[in-house]
Amino acid sequence: MGEIIYEKHFHKETIEELKKERTDLVEAFGEDAKQAPSFNEIMKKIYSNVTYLALPEREKMAQTFIETAIEISNDYELDIEIEEHLSHISATYYFDCGACMGFLRRIIEMSDDISFFDHIKGFDMVMSLDFYTKAVFKRDRLIQPQWSDLSR
Repeated sequence: MGEIIYEKHFHKETIEELKKERTDLVEAFGEDAKQAPSFNEIMKKIYSNVTYLALPEREKMAQTFIETAIEISNDYELDIEIEEHLSHISATYYFDCGACMGFLRRIIEMSDDISFFDHIKGFDMVMSLDFYTKAVFKRDRLIQPQWSDLSR
């Protein structure tokens, strides 16, 4: 084993702390705190005042992103789901924990955003990679892709 040359840990809230926070909200706000908006109401609020701008060059590059994602899936026998959304393509890999995953670098470098999840569909790890084909603006502010020249 190697020598640790730097280490830092951050506090992560426990389930008990989260439950207490919920109880504190109910006590502070009474019945109103129990009247949470529905999922659809939340999503409607999130997507209000959103504008999409087509990025033709990115739309052409999306096929390469998809082909690369499929190639890596086939070469390394990783379960994959590819979805087309209004603003982007998502390639989601499902795998159990392991080392020597450098082969994923090629698709990660093509991605605009990356998310990790655990214990979904019986897998230890889920990695979702997003490739934006449209610029997303909320209240005239560029949200995605963050790298874009449009952000200047």
